[in-house]
Amino acid sequence: MVSGKIFSAEALLRWRQPESGMIAPDEFIPLAEESGLILPIGKWVLQQACRQLKRWRDAGYPDLRIAVNLSTRQFYQAGFEDLVAD
Repeated sequence: MVSGKIFSAEALLRWRQPESGMIAPDEFIPLAEESGLILPIGKWVLQQACRQLKRWRDAGYPDLRIAVNLSTRQFYQAGFEDLVAD
């Protein structure tokens, strides 16, 4: 706070549905969890967050970090460690 520098960001998933407008995460995340769609959604979110972080680092913010919320199901997904490492 003293320096005023941004040092961290958080990836937040939002769903803009053409007919209904914005759908809150507390509405669609439980459905994604139940259906198993949370795994491909979570993979996409992680990949997009990492891509954005790379763009920010390439733009001159080498120490910036990003937080990504994960589903418990992702931790048990086969190959999860490799996905994170990639």
